[in-house]
Amino acid sequence: MREFPRPKIWNMAPKLNIAIILIAAQTLIAQTVESSNLNNRPVIGILALDTDSTYGKTMIPITYVKFLEQAGARVVPIKGGQPEDYYQQMVNYTNGILITGGAVSFETSLIGRSARIVYKLALALNDKGDYYPMWGTCMGFQLLCYLTEGVNLLKPTDSNNASWPLKFSTDVKGSRMFKNAPPELMEILSTEPVTQNQHSYSILIPDFEKSLLSKFFTKLSTNKDRKGVEFISSVEGKKYPIYGVQWHPEKNNFNWNPNYEINHDADAVRVGQYMANFFVNEARKSQHKFPSLEAEAKSLIQNYKRVYFSDGTFFENYYIDA
Repeated sequence: MREFPRPKIWNMAPKLNIAIILIAAQTLIAQTVESSNLNNRPVIGILALDTDSTYGKTMIPITYVKFLEQAGARVVPIKGGQPEDYYQQMVNYTNGILITGGAVSFETSLIGRSARIVYKLALALNDKGDYYPMWGTCMGFQLLCYLTEGVNLLKPTDSNNASWPLKFSTDVKGSRMFKNAPPELMEILSTEPVTQNQHSYSILIPDFEKSLLSKFFTKLSTNKDRKGVEFISSVEGKKYPIYGVQWHPEKNNFNWNPNYEINHDADAVRVGQYMANFFVNEARKSQHKFPSLEAEAKSLIQNYKRVYFSDGTFFENYYIDA
């Protein structure tokens, strides 16, 4: 049988295919190793917030619980006013900490003390290579800034009850928080009113730049209040997996108070889901776990009393004395 000469490209194909196969194999191995190191049963602690309610001394708004649960995490309340070894134990058992919004004294509140303790513990763990993320929303972000700087840098802003787009910094493309976000989501965040602000005090740009905050955090976004005053709206730790947003990603999906300017359209819901997925994925990098499934089950927030305020003005749901 006559043998026809092969075109040159045929001779190149085996080498090219082998190279492609090797690259694909290396990528698959890297992804498999990374996936095998993830904890797909993440438990995140939420610091209990002081309240003057007749129902109890502390509470956790259910919006933050749902925010984390939508991304595949479970929630354990971190109680206020406990001995320091309690916080050490809870940090050892959980895979991250979330600090909620609110309006309390950083110096004298129960949540202020809880935050001081777990913040130091989180830094120490990460310094030892034990990945342990923290997240702060609104007051939680402000509290993280206070703990980092050591003094309160907040200034009054006209920023209460408003939904705005974000003004991203040049560092956002390389950030952990946003580098893997789909381009269309970044477009939504930068052009649509999908980030709800519920605060009357902010970290202003000049104060951030001249303080320790600029050395500790990377500025990812800013906003201007109704009077044109620019403030910090999103940050992430340069060295540590510590994240803060002045706005409320949990409200788009789970807060239905008609007195608040909250965007509930499909784009806004996508934003809330993305932010939840990001932080829970950070928590999956932590290998902490409870000593037993029984201890884990008894610690989950579902064990605590749930109260719904339906007086026609608040429309809010809480876990009380959690």
